[in-house]
Amino acid sequence: MRRVVEEPIQMTEELSFDYTKTSPEALVPIVPYVGCLVSSEEFSIVTHEFRRLVPPNQKLQLAISLTLPESDYNRNLGVFQVRVELLTINGNITSSSSQPCILRFKSSHIRFVETFLKSMFLLAGYSSETQDLSLRMRGLTEGTKPTICIRVTLEQRAEFRPGAGIPEIYSASMKFEVELPFFKRMIWNWRKTVFIWTSMMLFIMQLLILLVCCRPVIFPRGRSNGDTPRGP
Repeated sequence: MRRVVEEPIQMTEELSFDYTKTSPEALVPIVPYVGCLVSSEEFSIVTHEFRRLVPPNQKLQLAISLTLPESDYNRNLGVFQVRVELLTINGNITSSSSQPCILRFKSSHIRFVETFLKSMFLLAGYSSETQDLSLRMRGLTEGTKPTICIRVTLEQRAEFRPGAGIPEIYSASMKFEVELPFFKRMIWNWRKTVFIWTSMMLFIMQLLILLVCCRPVIFPRGRSNGDTPRGP
């Protein structure tokens, strides 16, 4: 099974957004021994010897998780945009994806009842007034040049001036996974079942071959009564 299909590459990283920029962004290096250095105008990377992590033209699955406080600012903010970009060693963008994001709506009555029911847990610190949002970024493909870093950017709507319309965030994380081809993905998802059935089929085939080739040894024929030699 290890020779037929390899384990898909997966990694989970915490995101630390730089709020000193007009559009806060976080850089996540995906290649070992590579550091990402970002200046105010250009993107540069200090790199050493490294091997390519993702094969060319391979589809990628990327999920962004955001934890936002249910503050008046975030509720009044409305929709904001989350953009993901794959960067090469010289800072070129090989693939990008963008999705809108917004807090789930709750009316004032629902919020009052929910706060009343959770008041003891809120006061004790076992619960908090937050919402967890999950975004699945689609359409990302590895280019011919290897991807060194992934850049995640928070973008405001067009009606806001530069630097405004950015949500308040407690924490954020990114889950990165390489999508296997269809055939390999099916084998990987059903690897235990395929392993068991393949083992059973091989065992049955070996047993049949053993019965056919070694039948006289396993089931020896006895002599019949008519072939019993008679005495003088």
